[in-house]
Amino acid sequence: MSPGKKLLNLAFAPVIIIAAIALVVVLVKMRKTPPPRIPPTAVPRVTVIDSSPADETPTISTYGNVRSYFQTGIASQVAGRLESISPDFDPGRAVSAGELLASIEQADYKTLVAERQSALAAADQVLADEETRSRIAREDWIASGRDIGDAPDFTLRKPQLAAAKAARTAAEAALDKALLDLQRTEIRAPFDAIVQTRDASPGNVIAAGTVLGTLISRDKAEVRLPLTPDQIARLDLPLAFVPGSSPPFPATLRSPSRPGVEWNARVIRTEAAVDSRNQVLYVIAEIQNPFESADAFLPVGTFVTAALTGRTIPAVHRLPDASLVDDDHIWIVDPDNQLRRQPAERLFSEEGTFLARIAAPVAPLPLKVVTRPLASFREGTPVTIAAPESP
Repeated sequence: MSPGKKLLNLAFAPVIIIAAIALVVVLVKMRKTPPPRIPPTAVPRVTVIDSSPADETPTISTYGNVRSYFQTGIASQVAGRLESISPDFDPGRAVSAGELLASIEQADYKTLVAERQSALAAADQVLADEETRSRIAREDWIASGRDIGDAPDFTLRKPQLAAAKAARTAAEAALDKALLDLQRTEIRAPFDAIVQTRDASPGNVIAAGTVLGTLISRDKAEVRLPLTPDQIARLDLPLAFVPGSSPPFPATLRSPSRPGVEWNARVIRTEAAVDSRNQVLYVIAEIQNPFESADAFLPVGTFVTAALTGRTIPAVHRLPDASLVDDDHIWIVDPDNQLRRQPAERLFSEEGTFLARIAAPVAPLPLKVVTRPLASFREGTPVTIAAPESP
């Protein structure tokens, strides 16, 4: 290519570029601007329940472990060799009050009783002799013509008579003690019970105070139930230490170890001290005849949950827990299908619901309460109501 053509091409290159840019600008200006797209308005769809105030009786839930009303270690009050053990004195067997559980060899105690009887007879003889001598001494003094008031006590044998009476009393007490020890060689159940443990066998030589086994009462058992301050406020507690306090009230016990089984109990008394570690107050529930039923016996030590009937709360709403926002308010739908914020005071919670007091409803009754409010809810937002749910 000649130098002249090169210079000509270089001269026209800017012109061509400028023309191309101008053409693009003209084409852009000639293009029609599309109309703006307005997104459709999204109307939230909510599920509501109809709620009106009613009197509600809350159920207070707590827990505890079953314990025996009486539990005692059976111990011997005398020493000796165990001669026999009752076949009913075995763990798990029932025994009645006064039933013989074990016997200690009695030979030594019978011998002692005979000795005490002999000593008592001798004391009776000595006392009779002294009473006779005292009477003769008194008669002799009077026969001498002297005033009986001037007679020395020793002359009238008063000290000797007192000593004889005391010796007789001591001999009688010793005999009573010997008879009691003989009776104590038979170890008997102090109350209707179930044998929990047995730690003795025939032939064992035991000392006084040796524990032979453990008995638990079978006519009733107890459960110690903790209550928080909020739960206490919902109950009329029976205070056994305050005359005229609230009477016992019923409780229903259940245990995860015995599904489907319930036990009726009564809360009969309240302890007088709060547990300083957790500030709970304990009440005692009593179960009558916990071992009578083969299908529903209640072993000592069983963990149970307890349902107590609380004081009736008037004119409250029962609502699902999920409907309460910030423990402060709920959302309701007014007759115009718009959201309204409704202040609500939680009074009590149980099993996924709560009891709320609504002082000034912002919509007519029954209130249409939103069951699952969203964080994006705003006052006055239109909504669509889905099918109602039960509370």
